[in-house]
Amino acid sequence: MDLKIVLDFDGVLFNSAFEAYSVCNHTVEGDGDFREQVDFQEFLEFRAYVTDAWQYRRLYDKSVFNRHFDQLPQIAPDEHDWLFAKRFFEARKRMMENPDWPKVMSPYDFFFLLKPLMSQHPDRFHVLSTRDTKSISRTMSFYGAGEIPICGQEDIRREGSKIDVARAHGWLDDGKHLTVYVDDMNHHLEPFEGKVHLPLHADWGYDSNGDRSLSQHQVLAIIQSMLKLQANGSAKVQ
Repeated sequence: MDLKIVLDFDGVLFNSAFEAYSVCNHTVEGDGDFREQVDFQEFLEFRAYVTDAWQYRRLYDKSVFNRHFDQLPQIAPDEHDWLFAKRFFEARKRMMENPDWPKVMSPYDFFFLLKPLMSQHPDRFHVLSTRDTKSISRTMSFYGAGEIPICGQEDIRREGSKIDVARAHGWLDDGKHLTVYVDDMNHHLEPFEGKVHLPLHADWGYDSNGDRSLSQHQVLAIIQSMLKLQANGSAKVQ
């Protein structure tokens, strides 16, 4: 079987929370309809439930703000949410005009530990993220990993969800791929349980940890072992 190592971006490869926080603040700056006193800790608590940029309106817009952040996944977007998302990406686009913009994205140690393996085996790796593809690509290229293919927010909106993107790429096909999927968000991992060979929870990201959460070095060791098995032609379904 063909080994495929699928990696989340935010919370696995990069700590991009401050970048998203900066974009949100730039988006609402000077607009009295929005909260301008959102502190970073509150943003991080909210960020744990975010899967799409439109949802940030629900934190910043005074008219719809709700402190019960755990209800966010049940909210369907309306036209005002999509308008906010448009403003959000326009703000990010302006900020990305600064050549130093990627510096606001903080790589985890995991990225630097994994980077030599990604360079040696770019065909084995794939990024799967709810973030827009352009900002992922810009960041990966800036930090010397621009050869890794990316499925971003655009792909997820087209297919429906992360698991749907994985299905469309054949990563769930039994007997075809041996898939390792790494994500820091438990609700993103749950649909992959029983569908891929190794769904791994990253304990260094944004979500809460449990008994099955793994450290950066533990995940790295698993990936190294899988690459060695594949190189030896010994990768098998266990």
